[in-house]
Amino acid sequence: MDAPKENQPVEIRIDDISMYFGSGDRKVVALQNVSFDVRQGEFVSLLGPSGCGKSTLLRLMADLLEPASGQITIGSQHPREARLRRKFGIVFQNATLFEWRTVKDNIELPLEIMGFKKSEYSEITTHLLELVGLSKFQNHYPWQLSGGMQQRVAIARALSLDPPLLLMDEPFSALDEFTKERLQLDLLDIKKQTNKTVVFVTHSIPEAVYLSDRIVILSAHPGRIHSIIKVEREEGSFAHTRRTDKFHAMTDLVRSCFHEESDSLDEQIV
Repeated sequence: MDAPKENQPVEIRIDDISMYFGSGDRKVVALQNVSFDVRQGEFVSLLGPSGCGKSTLLRLMADLLEPASGQITIGSQHPREARLRRKFGIVFQNATLFEWRTVKDNIELPLEIMGFKKSEYSEITTHLLELVGLSKFQNHYPWQLSGGMQQRVAIARALSLDPPLLLMDEPFSALDEFTKERLQLDLLDIKKQTNKTVVFVTHSIPEAVYLSDRIVILSAHPGRIHSIIKVEREEGSFAHTRRTDKFHAMTDLVRSCFHEESDSLDEQIV
């Protein structure tokens, strides 16, 4: 049996992070005094309305932005050092695959960049193709794939260097509902097989409840932590989770947080 996530070491520490864009009259506060931890093997979703800073926060973790104040550590390292040591993989909303490279070649790209020999990573690629269910499509090009299949390639590529952490910025938001639900289930299967730590940005309440161990709810303008909710689910297959009473109760609980936020804003306006 897996150890409880709360007993695992801290993988990411977000300590009093604030982030601003612009200056003077045009200064926009994207994040204000945000603090929380993510533990090893945990699946944490950042949930909130558009403009609440959730993607900005993920980019700060990925060393794509520098915070105005506060500190982020990934496995006790600065995000830059963690990035250089390939401690995380990133999946964006768009798959950003190279059209002239096959599925197999796209997955192998990080291994090529790191100087691995082809003989050294054929086994890795074979395993990843099986993991994302694309073994039969390894010689296809991105333009021959559906949007959902392209995102599977992006996930496999992010896992190619076997990082302990996976950062995902609304990877399924551009997909239709049927494809989205299929990939959510695939992601949970991958998570179960690899035990990666996952930080996942979404604006979908059902998606956050379905995927997460905990949900960090951000309020808008500026982005602050409204609440952190531990997701409770009934035992059994992930495929049946959405049909359970507990799933519906959790989505209602999370949704109520946004009603509280809306009521608070209305009171401020009055």
